[in-house]
Amino acid sequence: MTDFVESWRRLGLRILPPTWPSLVIAVCAGLTLGAYRAIADVTIFAGAIGEMELQTISKIPALARILIFIPACITDELIFRLVVVSTIAWLLTLATGERVWCYWTAILITALAIYPAWHIGYLQTLTPSTMVVLRQIFTHGCAGILWGYLYWRFGLLASILGHIGEHVSLEPLTSLLLGA
Repeated sequence: MTDFVESWRRLGLRILPPTWPSLVIAVCAGLTLGAYRAIADVTIFAGAIGEMELQTISKIPALARILIFIPACITDELIFRLVVVSTIAWLLTLATGERVWCYWTAILITALAIYPAWHIGYLQTLTPSTMVVLRQIFTHGCAGILWGYLYWRFGLLASILGHIGEHVSLEPLTSLLLGA
C-alpha cells in the first residue's frame, strides 16, 4: 500500500496551487479561451453550432448560464482531471518512469477521446460535418488540453477556476455576438 501511495505522490499532481499568482494565470487563461471560443463560434464555426446550443443561448440569460455551468465545471474537473488524467498519468509513469510525455499523453487522451466519449449524448444532437468535428476539436478539445495543463502545472483549483473563467467570458460574449 505504501508503494502505491508513494508512486501516486511522485506524480506531483495537487489540489492547491504552488503559488497563489498561478490562480490569476488560470483565470486569465480561462477568460481568454472563453473569448476565443465566442469569437470562433460566430465567425469560423457559425454554421457548426448545434440547434440545442443556439436555443440555450437564446432562451437562457448569460448570467443564468454561467451559474448553471459552475457546478458542471467543478464536476468536469473532478472527474476528468483529478480522476482520469491522474490515473492515466500514474499508470504511464509506473510503466515507463516519470517523463513529461506521460502527463501530455494523459491530458491529450482525456481531452480528445475520453471527454468526447463521455458526452456522446450531446455529440449525437449535432449534424455530422467536417466543421462540426473541427469545432469540437478546436473549442472543447483545446479547452480540455488547457484545463489538463493547468491541473498538471498549478493544481486542481487552477483548472476549476480556469474552466469557470472560460464561461464567465464565453456566455455573455456569445450572447452579445449572436444578438441573443
